[in-house]
Amino acid sequence: MSAKKYARYICTGVPEEMQRKLQPPKRILEQREKGIYVDSTWLFHLPEDVVNGAMYTSGVWLWEKHGSVPIEMEIAHTHDFDETIGFLGTVRNDPYALGGEIEFWLEDERYILDKSCILFIPRGMKHLPLYLNRLDSPIFHWTAGNGGNYGRSSGNEE
Repeated sequence: MSAKKYARYICTGVPEEMQRKLQPPKRILEQREKGIYVDSTWLFHLPEDVVNGAMYTSGVWLWEKHGSVPIEMEIAHTHDFDETIGFLGTVRNDPYALGGEIEFWLEDERYILDKSCILFIPRGMKHLPLYLNRLDSPIFHWTAGNGGNYGRSSGNEE
């Protein structure tokens, strides 16, 4: 029996070549050595490299935070594409509660996120750093952009 015509449009998991290509930066590895990290599962990653014509999107479960200080998850950067970034909490009796606290920067303005939300980042807008201050219950985090592949126009790191 032949493969289904549109099966390539269904993404489950993260292709191995993407996992190898997108290893954690030095900053994340150094925090982990100090016991400052988050247990997570990279659930999906769909760039144009995986499905021709796809817009970039990626999702990760944040399960448990380790260490008593905030975790620097991301540094400030910009993109040549528009991006949406979302955080969904899993507090059953309060679906709008994030179940944690995230510090998020838009340009030079600091925001404390404690509710499930989606953010729109226009192309060229400096955003982040992102700090995970607290994680009381799992949070689902995703990003998506109208660029075919994830890339930064500023804020690259080792």
